[in-house]
Amino acid sequence: MNNFHQKIINLDCRLIFIAAGLDSGGAEKILFNLARTMSRKKIILISLTETGFYGQKLNNMGYEIYALGMKKNIFAIFKIFKLIFIILKFKPKIVHTWLYHANLIGGICAKILRVKNIFWSIHHDYEQSSLLMFLEMKILIFLSYLIPQKIIFCSLKSKINHINAGYKKCYSIIINNGISTDFFKPNNDFKKEFISKLNIDRSSLILGNISRYHPIKDHDNLLKALSLLKSSNVIFKCILIGDGLSLDNLELVQKIKKYNLQKEIILYGISRQVNKLINVIDINILSSRKESFPMVLLETMATGIPSVSTNVGDAEYIIGNSGWIVDNSNPKALFEILKDIYRKNYLIREKGLLARIRVKDKFTLNKMIQNYSQLYK
Repeated sequence: MNNFHQKIINLDCRLIFIAAGLDSGGAEKILFNLARTMSRKKIILISLTETGFYGQKLNNMGYEIYALGMKKNIFAIFKIFKLIFIILKFKPKIVHTWLYHANLIGGICAKILRVKNIFWSIHHDYEQSSLLMFLEMKILIFLSYLIPQKIIFCSLKSKINHINAGYKKCYSIIINNGISTDFFKPNNDFKKEFISKLNIDRSSLILGNISRYHPIKDHDNLLKALSLLKSSNVIFKCILIGDGLSLDNLELVQKIKKYNLQKEIILYGISRQVNKLINVIDINILSSRKESFPMVLLETMATGIPSVSTNVGDAEYIIGNSGWIVDNSNPKALFEILKDIYRKNYLIREKGLLARIRVKDKFTLNKMIQNYSQLYK
């Protein structure tokens, strides 16, 4: 979509989006891309927490944003009353909630106020990693039979796992995430710029990992594989991009020293120019233990960069024949694939061309927006 501000969803009614937050996550990016295709007069967005990165961008574009600043304490009840007041004032025909907390709080409030059409969006694999999350999931399973007209999953794996856990099956649909192939595209000038800026030897195999520092992203798996790669005399650099992947993270710095990878790893941290920066990468590596529909695969594939991914969420479906899938938490298997790619480096260009074609065929932003447009109609 060349013009990001182009309105291609024509709503004949008012719609409220309620999100757990509007900061710079993958699900929040999807909501941002969806919202900006709609009339500013027909929608408002409510964040249960703060305005966040994407909320501020939408606010600057003229969209009405409410940030409730909700925290886990006794005063949250007053924020819920404020949420009810906003819904009453706006009188929406559709309330579309985004992620678990919003599905719970926003869904209940909309149901109490007799909103006719309530949609839940789920952008996670099924998760109950703590007692609080376990209790929340049990409540959401029960409410899935009472509140939403539709439950929208971004991946087949997530839908299957939630239904197996008890979510209502007949309300569940899949709308895959989509990406702009005009924004994420190969650009040799960006590649040259960042190779120079990062002072990378052009003869090196340049690897990348775009994520956040969290156990679920399994950076230990990545570091162990890279240690084996170094011991096999492969010349490489690996750029770690994302929240917590910087020199400020002393725990990560110590792990890198433990595996003697100080010269091979570049800790870049958060980037607001990911579409430019990823042009420098030869191979994208997703090393996670769990995902639903990882956006980073679409971003790199659209840029003509093939991926090696663990077998998480819908990664195998997303990648198809344009990259490689490896078992989870298996650094030796990850190492073997990377070593084979290094030896057969002609595969990088071949797979990269296939990757961009696959995204343009199956995962465009326009296709995703058309699916949401049909839902709202």
